[in-house]
Amino acid sequence: MLESTGSAGHPALTDPQTGLPNKLHWDTVFGVVFAAGERGIPLTLILLEVNRFQEWGVNREQAEVDGVLDLLGQALGSTTRQSDLAARTQDGRFAFLLMDCNLAGGRLVADRLDVVLAHLRTKSGLSFNMGVAAHNRDMARGEDLVGAAENALRVAQARGENEIEFHS
Repeated sequence: MLESTGSAGHPALTDPQTGLPNKLHWDTVFGVVFAAGERGIPLTLILLEVNRFQEWGVNREQAEVDGVLDLLGQALGSTTRQSDLAARTQDGRFAFLLMDCNLAGGRLVADRLDVVLAHLRTKSGLSFNMGVAAHNRDMARGEDLVGAAENALRVAQARGENEIEFHS
């Protein structure tokens, strides 16, 4: 089972601001989990981006930024199952690797994330976009799944703020 919050993990594998697994944790686990998708286990990837995160943080006290990141980590970590991996992979970027989850299940998780983010939108003024892709037979490498989710995220961002796009 994957640790979804990273709180019980090694400090080097946990993002200190959100309490979620960090990029190193993500990189360590992603290839192993992707191999399960190649063996026929449904696998879905959600990329979530905080729009203009750097710009938003510039004019705020560090305590406020840290507080919002802590709330974001709690919200995102509580939305996924223990078998999933929710990680902070960049400053304003989060990734969710959903095991034994097809695109329809990914839609449900994305909708739950969107509901959880509504409170943070109101409190912080931040906006979010998501791109969702499910593993398919044409995806021979992990980069293919990431690329599909990345393309869906770009489409969502092109439509505006707080949009979700699903790769078909």
